[in-house]
Amino acid sequence: MIILLAILYVLFLSGGLMVMKAKKFSGKEKAIYIGITTLGGILWFSIIVRRPLDLNKAIAWMFNL
Repeated sequence: MIILLAILYVLFLSGGLMVMKAKKFSGKEKAIYIGITTLGGILWFSIIVRRPLDLNKAIAWMFNL
């Protein structure tokens, strides 16, 4: 299941980047796309391994840096 999730993540990310390159999106938009896609992948992975990530704790940790 985890391998399938990794394959889907790579396909979705690369497909989206190819579309963005064809439509001439800026670097900032690409970075936002990569960040949101990666965050979604991390959240799905944490649910599959049965150790859900608590977003409130993660945000609080980031603010305390």
